[in-house]
Order: sequence, then structure tokens, then C-alpha cells
Amino acid sequence: MISLFIFRSNSRGMQYGIGTYINELTQALLNIPDINIFLVSYRNSEYKEFSVKPVSERFTEINIPAPQLPIGNSKASEKRYASSVVKLLSGFIPLKEKVVFQINYIDDLAIAVKLKESFDYPVISIVHFAQWQQIFEGNRKKLPGLNIDEPTNNIEFTLSTEKEMYRMSDHIVSVTKYMKDFLVNQYGISSEKISVVPNGLDYKKYRSISEEEKTEIKERLGFNKNDIIILFSGRIDPCKGVFFLMEAFEEACKQNRNLRLVMLGQGSIQDCQKKLQSSFGKVTYTGFIQKDLVASFYQVADIGIAPSMYDHCPYTVLEMMANQIPLIVSNINGLDELLSEEGCLFINPVISEEGDLSFNIKELSNAILKLAEDKSLRAVLAKNSNKNFSKKYGSSRMAEEMNNIFLSLTNADKKATVYEKIEGR
Repeated sequence: MISLFIFRSNSRGMQYGIGTYINELTQALLNIPDINIFLVSYRNSEYKEFSVKPVSERFTEINIPAPQLPIGNSKASEKRYASSVVKLLSGFIPLKEKVVFQINYIDDLAIAVKLKESFDYPVISIVHFAQWQQIFEGNRKKLPGLNIDEPTNNIEFTLSTEKEMYRMSDHIVSVTKYMKDFLVNQYGISSEKISVVPNGLDYKKYRSISEEEKTEIKERLGFNKNDIIILFSGRIDPCKGVFFLMEAFEEACKQNRNLRLVMLGQGSIQDCQKKLQSSFGKVTYTGFIQKDLVASFYQVADIGIAPSMYDHCPYTVLEMMANQIPLIVSNINGLDELLSEEGCLFINPVISEEGDLSFNIKELSNAILKLAEDKSLRAVLAKNSNKNFSKKYGSSRMAEEMNNIFLSLTNADKKATVYEKIEGR
């Protein structure tokens, strides 16, 4: 029996893809009989006191509130809080059994270090995204020249923290191959230490609906039968290409009056609105809404769109594939591992001499119009992407691959763990 401790911080990403990942992985792993799961939610703003909630026989939620009075410099505070977290968990961590600690965010570094100091159990880190992509908006040309081994500024310190997280981990799981290559080439991590396990969804939760059902749901949501609904789902952030999307949608509306754009999520709504001039009444912003309503929007979407400037293995795209929604996506690392030209329309990024990414508004607008006006093409793309999804991206496959890694780590001969700092750090 393996005791798996999955750490979940109170970061923004937990409300989106990372949170979905943890939920899908947890539920899928519970179908494997030899795993006990402890979900450790720390810096949890919903709780004022330490709380333990047994969810089922093999699943326990542990909620740890944020420190009420953080004092001193941030690094010292992080270490003190990490010590408190590990101390609170010590009563749940078996001393002579198989245990794995799973880390999901670089905010977990101080906790991971304390766990390794306190227990002789493996720590596994999941690569959900890359810090450099967020900092430089996908501009790879800004990486050379940085000294992350001896950081002197906030950017170098952030990347140094990320590298340290992966260096001290006993194993790393990347949700994409291209990020494995990045860790090997840029951070000097051994390729043998990294596995690629793409994200997965429980495809049994999704079903196709009839045209009659689709029309009924459309009308219930306030749309007309002939409206062509384009769905964007996720964080409404510049890195998701939303500004280019708004401009392209505005252009497309000049030729097709039936287009409607649904922005499913929260974020830079006001900035998006500034990109519109004459299509205000054709854009819907939902904010966070309940799950059954989210499902309804997925069921009625005619086109799904993900013009990201950088991405990995996004759950929003997987959900669209599962719902048989024809897709328009940016042809970038990560998304090109999920989809092929048989299952979507690719939009090529425009990369300047300085390395900045953008998209051609006309190309994106034409892609919207092409799918809007060709129902048969939509059906072919949806069928192909859904077939690809069912073969490669089920949550049971993800759980099995992760479980194999857990077994490999816990069955390996234990060696003395030496956590060496790079000289000069």
C-alpha cells in the first residue's frame, strides 16, 4: 500500500488547470486499490484552523490555513511555515511504509525541502508550466545571459527556485515532451529522472447530444438556433491570446452576423472590451459559474478556440476534444503534441526578430469564418480530435502511468539521500 501525499497550494493556477489535474488524478488513482491519498491543501484561505476531512476509505483531505502573522524576510517565513506544515503532517506519515510526496508548484519548494530533511521518502515534482514563459510571455530569446545559479534579481531568483525544485526532486513528471527537453537542455536535469505523462480526463463523463438537445440548451442559455457559438475557456489573460481573438472575432463578425463569442472564465475583461468597436452585443463573459452550467456551454459550442501564446497540456482543450468541439488552436509547443492537422485548424504564431509572439488577425479571422461556414469540416475535425482524445488522454491512463512511477520509486533500493547545494549558492 502506497500513501500518496498530494500538495495543493492556494495559487491562482489551482482554480484552473492544476486544480483540474489534481481532481482528475485523485479520482482516477482511487480506482487503483493499493493507494491511500492525502490531499494537503496549504495556505488555505477557507480554513482558520488545521482541519482533517476523511472523504472516503482511502481519501483524506488535510487543510492547513495560511500563517496569520508572517514576520521577518519572506524566505525565513517560508521555512517556518514549511516546518509547521510538516510538523502537522507528521502524525499522518507512516514511518515504515511506502510513501510518496507529490509537489505541484514551485511555492512548494520550502515544504519539499523540509520533507526531505525529515523523511527518507521520494519527492516527485509535476511540471505544469514554465516560469520563463510567464515572465517573458513565451519569448525564448530572453533566456540567454541569465545567471540562475547565482541570482541577483527577481527574474533570476524565480528561475533559480524552479531549477532548485526540479534538481532536488527524486523524480519529475512533465505533462509535455518539449518541457522535458527544456529541463534537460536548460537546467541540466538528467533525462532519466524525467517522465512524460500527459494530462487526462475521465471521458466517461462526456456524451454527445442530439441536434434537438443542442437547440434546446442554446435557447435555454439565451441564444438563437442559428447562432454559431465560439467558445474560449480558461483564464482571460493576454498569454492566452485573448486580445488577438477579440480583434479577429470583430473582423469575422463583419462577414457573418450569426457569430457569438463566449468567454468562459475570469480575467482581463475590460482590456478585452477595448479591442471591440461594433460587436459588444455578441460577446458573453460568464465569469466563474457552476459545473453543470459550464457543461452546457461546452455542449452547445460550435467552435472551440485556444490562441495561446504558450501552453502545455491544457485541460480546456482536452475538455473541448472530449465534447467533440471542432478546434482552432495556435501551432505552438505543447498544443502540437495534443493535436494534428487532422483534428484542428492551426494558427501559426508570428515571431519577431526580438522573439516576441503575436498572431495574424486576418489568419485567425479567416479560420473562424472557415469553420463557421463549413459544418462538414467541423464534424470531421471534431470526430478526429475526439478519437485522438479517447486513445491517449483518458484519466485512467494517466493514473496507471503515475502509479507505475510511484511503484518504481518506492520499490527501488533506498540510497542515502544527499541534497547538495551547487557551490556558491
